[in-house]
Amino acid sequence: MRISTLDIKNYRNLDGVKIKFHPTTNFIIGENNLGKSNLLDLLNIIFNKNNFVESDFFDLDNQIQISFSLGVSDIEQGFFDDLFDPNNREQINIVAIQESPDEIIKFEHQETKTVIHSSRVRCVNYINYDSLRNPSSELSFSNNRGVGKFLNHIIVKYLQNGCLQDSDFVITEKVDEFLIEVNQSLQKIKSFKDFSVQAVREENKENLLAKLILLADDNKRTLEKLGYGVQFSIIITLSILERLLSLSKQRLDRCIVEDSSSAEKEKCIPVLIGLDEPEIHLHPYAQRSLIKYFLRVVNNDEPDFRSLLADIFQINRLLGQMIVVSHSPNILLNDYRQFLRIYKDDNGCLVVKNGFDINLDTATEKQLLKNLPYVKEAFFSKVVILVEGDSELGAFPILCEQINVDLDELGVSAVQAGSADSIPPLMKLLNEFGIQNIGLMDADQKNKYDGTPNLFFTQGKDFEEDMYDSFNIVDYAKYLEEEFPDSKKANFFIEQAKSLSLTLDPHNLIHPQLASLSPEKNQELKRLLKETILKNLRSNKSLLRGRDLSKYVTEIPQVYKDLIQKAVELSTNAK
Repeated sequence: MRISTLDIKNYRNLDGVKIKFHPTTNFIIGENNLGKSNLLDLLNIIFNKNNFVESDFFDLDNQIQISFSLGVSDIEQGFFDDLFDPNNREQINIVAIQESPDEIIKFEHQETKTVIHSSRVRCVNYINYDSLRNPSSELSFSNNRGVGKFLNHIIVKYLQNGCLQDSDFVITEKVDEFLIEVNQSLQKIKSFKDFSVQAVREENKENLLAKLILLADDNKRTLEKLGYGVQFSIIITLSILERLLSLSKQRLDRCIVEDSSSAEKEKCIPVLIGLDEPEIHLHPYAQRSLIKYFLRVVNNDEPDFRSLLADIFQINRLLGQMIVVSHSPNILLNDYRQFLRIYKDDNGCLVVKNGFDINLDTATEKQLLKNLPYVKEAFFSKVVILVEGDSELGAFPILCEQINVDLDELGVSAVQAGSADSIPPLMKLLNEFGIQNIGLMDADQKNKYDGTPNLFFTQGKDFEEDMYDSFNIVDYAKYLEEEFPDSKKANFFIEQAKSLSLTLDPHNLIHPQLASLSPEKNQELKRLLKETILKNLRSNKSLLRGRDLSKYVTEIPQVYKDLIQKAVELSTNAK
């Protein structure tokens, strides 16, 4: 069973919100305080709890009503008896209603109003993980709380499978000798003697083993001494197993469905995994690795995990779906159809836009998917400036600083599209997700894309020509001499100066000598050097080159001023 739609009424700040989910993986993105974590809390309440509390009611005078649809696979047919969507036998539509904070949640079939017992709904098996958990209090074989329950269960299962004696773990005679000495000391303390308290040997094998073993790395460093990233990576994965362990035998049997089409008649169980900011404490590479691992787990493509499910729970396969709330572009996979963005529209109303509902032509989609890995930061921005290449990307933050515009403060990001042809489809995709955006491309593409809203073009042929036109030649020479002090790059001025009957001393800095010339001579020198300078700029494009070059530009080109001002305007007006 996979959740496919959700229609929320009177729950916290999500009142009136409608959501459509991707069948396997969903990434919930958006700014802070819009209700992303509230969404995971809602799912946890519906599938794991009996009721909403008073603070969940947006309006205490009205009921909370949550309408949701569950996709039911072939092997799950009949799970809800003969209740289904009249137009789709592979879907059931359910309404969860709670009249007031003093009531409990009641479930009913949307079309027939037939009551559905909560035990059926809970077989969705929602697994809730949030980053507020404390690994050190759970990741212990002897601490029977949280994921520690599963670690302890491994010991219990081991003990059940063997006929074990205390002597398999400890030499009891030696311990007893030690206890005599310990108690001789303790009995000298009045309270121990008065209440007949003494040290004894642990006789429960489960407790004994749990206290004998620790989690540690190859260097014998215990888990609490390792980084939080390691601890949280472990606890996230164990949370799935903890959830399955928490199901009573009766409920587990009720949730399992059998795939009779498979040779071994595999036993399968639905799971809906909700992860709230799993990236916390993790390095970017570890974030990507973790989410890819979870995707393999959900899709049953992780053989070791499947083997563990079979060993511990006699389950062969998960019928899984994942919903991830994140503020990290590193978590996002490279498929926009899995993105759900929460934002406020022009009227201040909350909207959830899902990529699963966006229809693009094949050519546009192909272009998008090719560039999506490099532009995912855009989905976390209020406004996005899309540029063609590295040089422009490096220049924009510096140009903004020069006119006292803080992109981070405004929630504006500059993103490299990779090519001119990638900018229009990316703008279209961002528009679909409700993300304000502006594009900048070279003027040689103007005939092809002129008229596209919020698309700007360079004044010259390209970024490099705009920068050239905006330079005083003195500042360009200064750029060369300060950024490349050992390469004598500015010495090419010397030969051209001779054609103007000017003499420049190669043993001294060139830019102060140029500064002493008349503006007319400098302008003439700049005209003579245009082809040479542009050839140099175009042959050395890079993010660093764009950044360094923009530090010295004499005057910011007007098109960049206009574009930055447009970004400021869009960000300021954003809800």
